[in-house]
Formats: sequence, structure tokens, C-alpha cells
Amino acid sequence: MAQIDEIKKQRLKKLEEIRQKGWQPYASSFAKELPVKEAREREGKIVTTAGKVVSLREHGNIIFGDLKDESGKIQLFFKKDTLGDGAYHDLRLIDIGDILGVCGEVAKTTAGEISIIPSSYTLLTKSILPPPHEWYGLKDIETRYRKRYLDLLVNEDEKQVFFTRSRVITLLRSYLDQYGFLEVETPVLQPIYGGAYAKPFVTHYNVLDTDFYLRIAVELYLKRLIVGGYEKIYELGKNFRNEGFSRAHNPEFTMLEFYWAYADYEKLMTFTEEMLTSVIQVVKGSLKVTFENIEYDFTAPWPRRTYRELFKEYMQLDINETNSEEALQKIIADRALLENPVVGYGQALDELYKKYVRPHLAGPLFVTEYPLEIKALAKAHEEDPTKAAGFQLVINGVEMVNAYNELNDPQEQRARWIEEMKLAERGGEDYQILDEDYIEALSYGMPPTAGWGMGIDRFIAFLTDKHTIKDVILFPTLRPEGQTTLSQAHQPAVSLTLTREKALEIIQTHLTSPNLINHSKAVEAAMRALAQRLGGNQELWGLAGILHDADWDETSDNPQQHTERTRAWIKEAGEMNQELVNCILSHNHTHNGFRGPQTLMEWALYTCDELTGFIVAVALVKPDKKLSSVDIKSVIKRFPEKAFAKPVDREQIKLCEEKLNIPLEEFAGITLKAMQGIAEEIGL
Repeated sequence: MAQIDEIKKQRLKKLEEIRQKGWQPYASSFAKELPVKEAREREGKIVTTAGKVVSLREHGNIIFGDLKDESGKIQLFFKKDTLGDGAYHDLRLIDIGDILGVCGEVAKTTAGEISIIPSSYTLLTKSILPPPHEWYGLKDIETRYRKRYLDLLVNEDEKQVFFTRSRVITLLRSYLDQYGFLEVETPVLQPIYGGAYAKPFVTHYNVLDTDFYLRIAVELYLKRLIVGGYEKIYELGKNFRNEGFSRAHNPEFTMLEFYWAYADYEKLMTFTEEMLTSVIQVVKGSLKVTFENIEYDFTAPWPRRTYRELFKEYMQLDINETNSEEALQKIIADRALLENPVVGYGQALDELYKKYVRPHLAGPLFVTEYPLEIKALAKAHEEDPTKAAGFQLVINGVEMVNAYNELNDPQEQRARWIEEMKLAERGGEDYQILDEDYIEALSYGMPPTAGWGMGIDRFIAFLTDKHTIKDVILFPTLRPEGQTTLSQAHQPAVSLTLTREKALEIIQTHLTSPNLINHSKAVEAAMRALAQRLGGNQELWGLAGILHDADWDETSDNPQQHTERTRAWIKEAGEMNQELVNCILSHNHTHNGFRGPQTLMEWALYTCDELTGFIVAVALVKPDKKLSSVDIKSVIKRFPEKAFAKPVDREQIKLCEEKLNIPLEEFAGITLKAMQGIAEEIGL
């Protein structure tokens, strides 16, 4: 920080001198005739262009620089005899990061480099802060999202991601326009939210003294327009859902939805294949897309599987036979399938599908005939009224498209929503609410209609090979800098009897494996770093990390007892902190019968326990087998390789995004940096 402050001080001094010379350091305009890319093609010609100075190198009476704009980069070859003594001397006032206009001849240097030899230059904008030069480590991962302008300045690959995003959106719009769809806009502020299973953001309209909701979906308003007589309409815009983060979820996201009167979901499957393959072919140059080192072939036709078939294959469960909530809940309990209870037959099935079925689906795959209980707005399948007439397109285990025949019977729609409200009364979290105005609209008659929706951010992330949608949203939702969460602001003081020295004594007494002792120390370091990141007590979290596997050597042949002996040893040491005990017990909940993780500390231990082992595996395949040779890129690159570090539960690690609100890349950065801090102590 001191170095940055000194640079800023020097640049402010230059700014003062620039003003004294009569220069305008913040110009209003400049006659830029050509982008840099085109200037490079004008060898032997005089050009005028402008951009940001990204490097400066002095060699006697010559100064080399690089000028960059959004089209590319070109070398500047400042010569004293071309500029004149005064202008050449004044180059000392120009810094990396300044915006500069130049006019001069395009020529090759003796080294063969295409360059502009300026005969004049104009300072257009003086930069007070220098641009960052290197991007690595934890801090810069968050900075890339928080200060995207710096990310775009430094990382050309990231800038290209957003060119791709714009191109894909243009192609999708163009395709729909060509098929006669009309683009429309519907309200973002809505008196009743609906159209999806999600929690809304609430805002207050002062003039009307009424609460409104940011829309969670555009569906119900678009279908009102179908009632109004339009037959092909679409909307591309923002939706807002007051929920958590994950690699596939952001509270503010972009959706494309269209509605097509007199079409059905079968027609939409074919249309989806045709539209998306046309986009993929243009953007990627072929129908093969590589995502996280796996190649996906989008050559049509794409496979189609029913929801029932997939449950039978991956869960050995026939949903036609297990067709009541009571029967399903019994199976869930008997097989310990869900950590937390879920109210409702359809909602419980959906949780099982997301946890045990969908992660196996590489795709592209059309999943059809979902249970009707999951699709409150969909028409029943004519051949099996217990199923919805619709589909989801799944790619890489992620829902990419959701589509179905729209329910246009107002009485049945009302009955469905009443059932949804009953789920809410029983404590269900995912339900839709009754919208009387929409029921009235349906009562005027909506023709047979099929509707379709796709998350644009997910599709772009897949096409650009980005693990998280934060990488394809220019300004993803983040906690304001310096602001703590409610839980952080009211973090209670923790009184601990157990010391770190005593905890180390416990593991050194009861663990015979040096690797397990080192693992405990690695998890401790990670937990301390996560406590700092999440506002927890570092001593308490660190103790949980040290002790979580303290009795493993003595209970490895009986997993149900794992953590139970540790609980006794903690008590013998005089420590009564229940948070510590619960945290250690919860990390083995699948065997010891204790509840699953609930608090931030418990989720932190549950996820980083697996990640530390994975990072060690990455280090051991390095030539020197050292943590110092590991960087975040190598960790993330190895993560999708299922054959690498097979015992590691990747799904458990990825819960960091949902449960801790920390992106996987940042989570890996925190853990790696913590482990590197004790590398010598753990022999890595």
C-alpha cells in the first residue's frame, strides 16, 4: 500500500506540472480516425489513433511504448529527432495507464515490429493509479469481480468472454426475430411475484405506500400477453431471487423466455436443438464444445430420457410405485438420503433428483415427464396425467432450459396454487402463491401454448468454459466492501479452556499416522483462514480443525464411533464449548447419526476437510512435491478430472458456494494460501 501511495503522490505532482504547462489532462474529445487493429494494417501511412499506454521503455534517445485499445495493441516508437526536443522531454510526464492520442507513420522497426512513429501525441486522460500487472492469489480473485474494470484492463481473455456473451445474446434474439417472435418488456416491479419456486426481494413504493416485489420470473406476464392475442413473444431481461450463491446461481441473473401459441413441448425440443446448435456453430466454429476438459457433442438429435427412467437407473427407485409423500419420506429416512426434511412429494423428489441424479447427466440431454407436483404451471401429460408435458435440457449436470405446455384451465390452475399454499402452511419452503389477476386473465381464454426459459448466464459460462457464472456477469452481486453480515457483526465472545497446545497433544497421543497429524494441521490452518474470511473466532475454528479426526486411528474400523471418542477427550480436557463439539460431530454425520452441518463453522469444516486432501494430491504430482509449486489454476484445472484424487468428494467441496457463499476458486485460494503458510511444518 505504501508503494501505491508513493506512486499516486508522484503522479499527482506530474498532474500539477501538466496543468502548469497548459495541457488539458482530461480531454473532452479526440478525433480518433482508426482503431489500433486497423492502424497496424496501414504500413507506410500516417494514422491517428488513441488508447491506453500499457508499457514504456527508454533506450537513450528512443522511448518504446505499447498502446492498447479494445481492438488490439501496437508499439509506439518515440524518436527524439521526429518529435523534437520539447515534446520528447515532456514524455516524462506520461505514465503507464494514461490515455494517449498519437499521430504518426506506421512502419517496421529494425526488429520487424509494426509500430507507430509519432510525430505528435496528446495526453487525453491522466491516470492517478497504476494498473495492476499481475493477477494471482486470493485477493485478486475477489478484486476481479468487485473491480471488473481492472480485470478487463489486464486480462484480455476475460474481455473476450463478454464479447462472446454479447454475440450469443444477439444470435438468440436474431433467431427468434426471424421466426416471427415479438420482443416485449414486462414489469420488474410486481405487486404479486410468481412464475417460479423462489424467494423474492421486497421493496416499498413510497407514493403508493405499498410493498412490491422484484420479479422472480417473467412467465405470468408473458402469458397474459398470449391471452391478449399475441402468438409468439419473448423477453430477455433480469430476474431477481433472494437466495444463496453457487456456481450456477446469482441473485440477479438474465433469463430468456418465449411463449408460442399452438405449439407443444415436442415442437419446442426440436426448435431448441435447431436454435442452440445454430448459435454454437457460429460461436465455436463446430458443434463440439469443451468444458472443464470434457468434450460435449451437440450434433442433433439429442438424447431424450424420462424422469422416471433416470430415477430407476441412478437411485433404483421407481417413482410410479413410490407415488405418495408418505412412501417417499419412508425411503428417504430408511436410506438416509437427505440431511434436512423437505415438505411435499414433488419437492422431496426434486431434492433427490438434484442431489443423486442430475449430477450424473452430462448431456446435452432432454429430460421429460417430470412429476406434475414439480410443475405447478404446466399442463398434465395426455398419456400419463401424473406427469407434466414438458422437458428440461441438462448440460454438465446443470438445468439449462425448462419448457412445458402451459396450463390454460383457470379452475385447475387455482386448485394447483391452493395445494401449493397448503405446502407453505406445513412449513414447505418452495411453493408458489395464488395470483387472482392471472386466474382472471386465463378465464378470458388462452390458446394452447408452450413456454420456454433459459438462463443466459449458465449458457455463456458453459460456452466460455467458466466454472462459475460470476465469471460471465460483468458485475456479479457481492457483499459491499467493509460490510459485515449480521452474524459477523454480532459474533459472541468465545471463552475456551482447551488450548491449541493441548489439542496438539491429544492428536499426537491418539494418532499414529504422521500423514493424519499433518492433515489435521492443514485443516486447522484452513479453518483459521476461513474464520477470518467469514467473521468467526479463529481459535475456536482452529481447534475444530485440529481435532476433527483425532480418534480416526482408533475408530477407522467402526465409522459410527468416529468423533465420539474425541467428544469424550474434549470433555476430559475441561472444555464445555458445545459449538466445538457439534462442529466435530457434524463432519461425520453420515455415519454417527448426528445432524448434518448447519452453522458456518460446521460447513467450513465439512468442505475444507476434503479440499485440503485434494490440494495435497495436486502438490504430490508436482516434480518437487511442494505446496509452493501449486497455484490456484492448477487446483481448479485438476478439479474436474474424476480419475485424479478419486477418493475426494468434489460435491462436498463445492458446497462452499451454496453454504459459505464463497466461489470455488476463492475457496481454493484461501485454503491453498493457508496450507502454504505451514508447508514446512507439514513436510510439503
